[in-house]
Amino acid sequence: MSDGLPKNTQLSSARQSKTQKSNEAKGNAGAGSAREEILGKLRASLARPDLRFPPLVTPMLTNETRMVVTRADGGLEELAQRFGAEITALHGTFEIAETATEARLGMINRIMMWMEQDNADRKGAFVTTGQERSVLSWTASNLPIDHIDTALEDLGLKLVMPTDLRTPESRDKVRHIRCGLTGVEAAFAATGSILTLAGPGANRSASLLPFRHIALIPFSRLYRNFEEWLAEKREAGTLVDTLRQRSNLTFISGPSKSADIEMALTLGVHGPKFVHAILFDDSPPDYDDQAHPSDLFDEEPAFDDEDDDNEEDDNGDAGGFEDEFEAEEDA
Repeated sequence: MSDGLPKNTQLSSARQSKTQKSNEAKGNAGAGSAREEILGKLRASLARPDLRFPPLVTPMLTNETRMVVTRADGGLEELAQRFGAEITALHGTFEIAETATEARLGMINRIMMWMEQDNADRKGAFVTTGQERSVLSWTASNLPIDHIDTALEDLGLKLVMPTDLRTPESRDKVRHIRCGLTGVEAAFAATGSILTLAGPGANRSASLLPFRHIALIPFSRLYRNFEEWLAEKREAGTLVDTLRQRSNLTFISGPSKSADIEMALTLGVHGPKFVHAILFDDSPPDYDDQAHPSDLFDEEPAFDDEDDDNEEDDNGDAGGFEDEFEAEEDA
């Protein structure tokens, strides 16, 4: 006996240890060969010349492209169209207006259409809440279009602009409002997303509580991507103050969406089911580009001498009226 164990037991333990090491070696070898096989298939696939990614020649990153995830190119009109295409893919809708006045009219038409649709969808008896013709909104001074409140009042609509929703009573006053209206801090063409900052006069409930949401987006708030907005704020030295002075930042990419394990998409579970973006040109008009009345003529109008002679013949004398007047005075 050795170490208090029978000799047969010692031999059995030695055989088990040797067998275990052998199996581990075979497992490691098998794992290594499977790993190389998988990596080899990946390398072969990436080497195909018909793939768009990765590029055969990868340029060095610059300060402008180092942290850019998505890109959008072109002028403001092209960026607006790109934003519209992206938000449409996210189950939202959009329209582009040439002026703020046209955007205000489009907003009113959209609200009236939605209210008419809600009335048509009602079946049977329903409870009146008194909020059917209300619009949950930022304060009028925080919206990018003037006189929205008065325009809605003329149509019998009420712009509700809550400043405090911490009590049950205040929340009950906006609970059944179906339409929300906000501006944006920024809109990103590359992803069709908008950024809202909650603060005084810009309650986040207007974009989260209602069933439908309208976002007013002036071209001056339209950026290629999120990185461009960050770069502008950093350059102006206002990024830190912007983030600290606001209570909440919300990125909105189309309607609220939720999906289960079977990938069945449902809209409007945790927020608005409909999001409509109205983009408009808010740049001041360039009067230099407008036509002057004199520009309507290719050249100055010319008067024919023959026409003047004919007028003299018809009147008997070009100065006949003056001569007659002087003769009356002498008489």
